[in-house]
Amino acid sequence: MGLELGEKFGHLLPSTENMDKIKQVVAHIGLYIGLIGYTAIGAKIFQMIENPHEVDTLETYQALLISKREVFLRSIWNESSNNVNYRETIDQLLVDYETVVEEAVNNGINVVTQDFTISWNYIQSVFFSTTILTTIGYGNFAPVTFPGRLFCIFFAIIGIPFTLSVIADVGQIFATLMTTIWDKVKPVMEKYKIFKEKTEDEEEEVGFADNIKTAGGALLFLIVFLSFGAYFISIYEDLTFFDAFYFCFITMTTIGFGDIVPNIVGDEKTAYMLLCTIYILVGMTVFTTIIEIVRRQYAESWRKMQELRAQIQAQLRLADHLRKLGEKGGLDADAAAELEAIRGNLAKYKGKMGKGFEDIAIDELDWVNNNKRMKAVTIIFYETSL
Repeated sequence: MGLELGEKFGHLLPSTENMDKIKQVVAHIGLYIGLIGYTAIGAKIFQMIENPHEVDTLETYQALLISKREVFLRSIWNESSNNVNYRETIDQLLVDYETVVEEAVNNGINVVTQDFTISWNYIQSVFFSTTILTTIGYGNFAPVTFPGRLFCIFFAIIGIPFTLSVIADVGQIFATLMTTIWDKVKPVMEKYKIFKEKTEDEEEEVGFADNIKTAGGALLFLIVFLSFGAYFISIYEDLTFFDAFYFCFITMTTIGFGDIVPNIVGDEKTAYMLLCTIYILVGMTVFTTIIEIVRRQYAESWRKMQELRAQIQAQLRLADHLRKLGEKGGLDADAAAELEAIRGNLAKYKGKMGKGFEDIAIDELDWVNNNKRMKAVTIIFYETSL
């Protein structure tokens, strides 16, 4: 019975290849949902730990500010100007009041309205958690209690590698997507002569022009992306476009001085905070994508360089063998033509790639002859600030 059902409905089941793709998609989505959940739970714990202490501190300074103000005003009213110590008394009361005002302002009390705004609400706790996980760390506010700081340590130890894995994963997906799009667009550009296809000789040349173009294109894309964010941030914040651009750059590079931070205080700023958080995460992914694209271009150029060096060594060895045969009088017309072709190739390489290829011993290169393509094994070290 089971075998009959399997044969009947077996065609409805996904193939092994499709199952692998589904597993990969589920793995990616699970990684992103996991990061969102980790950030949300961490933010709630931070709020539960720090919020009561913050409220208690603010209420204390609020009451102290009001009482000191009353004492100062009452003393001015009650003290007689004929009193010998009047000046000294008022000066001392004023110093005490100014000290309380300074402490109250540093803790978030509005001196004019004598009111305060809670920093450790859930929205700002989410943003604070994001700055930890992305290693930005603006420093505009931080946990002050022992449990809060202890939790911050463990939250960062687990969360930072988790976040960097997500950013790297998204960066690789973006890099692959951009490469795929380029492969689709390139034939169209070649068709309308917007992009000139390289000849076989040009493909063999290992210059740095492509690297420069790639770096320039990546830099241009980065400037456009930062400008886009700076434009909208300058609308919501009281910032010039340059200051907003500066903030975006310092944030995306995870420098995070904290001299400029988004104003997300208040429940009405919830949507703005979410947009800032998404922009920061996407921006760091863009940085990772650019680094990945440049790394791939460098690796490809380095691979071609090693192949070219191996080819030159092989041609030098062959040329030396033919030259020795010619000196002994055993070089026929075809061999002489081959020798001249090799000399022409070596002259071309020297003219365009520089001298020094012939100084490398051929035995030091790990190369094999496979349809006249010489391959070298290279180890590339790649480091990212993220």
